[in-house]
Amino acid sequence: MQVPLQTSTTSISNPGPLALIGSIYRHQGLLGFWHGQLGTLIREAGGSAAWFGGYEGMSLLFRKIRDPSKFSADEPLPIYQRMTAGAVAGMLYNFIFYPADTIKSRMQTEDISQIIGGRRTFGAAGKTLWKQHGIKGLYRGCGITVGRAAPSSAFIFTIYEELRRRFE
Repeated sequence: MQVPLQTSTTSISNPGPLALIGSIYRHQGLLGFWHGQLGTLIREAGGSAAWFGGYEGMSLLFRKIRDPSKFSADEPLPIYQRMTAGAVAGMLYNFIFYPADTIKSRMQTEDISQIIGGRRTFGAAGKTLWKQHGIKGLYRGCGITVGRAAPSSAFIFTIYEELRRRFE
């Protein structure tokens, strides 16, 4: 679990789930359990639009540029084009909304002693990250995430399209 934990002079080596739940509730109240949810909402809502929109956009582009004498209008795209469209979709999803995920992760893992005086908001955490590290801080680790997303999204969309075509 990645949650902030304030330790006293005695060190807690491996706190259990109940200790973590108690710590969150004591320091942030009931709303502490939803700390970082705005980042998740932004990433998932916007990311899903980018993911599906990227796939459909690339598929449409491939359909527009293909030779009508070789393909009928309702024929599926060749596998390499479906995989390319899926890879582009996965890369868009992860690249465009990576900063929201970075801010959310930072909010969920930052030292509790830094935020005891007041509630730490998504905007405040983003502003602090920007001041400390600039654009590099918002995209730290993005390359590997985008690289991982390309093949996985390529396979996800290709398998989905094949199953959809076979079972329609």
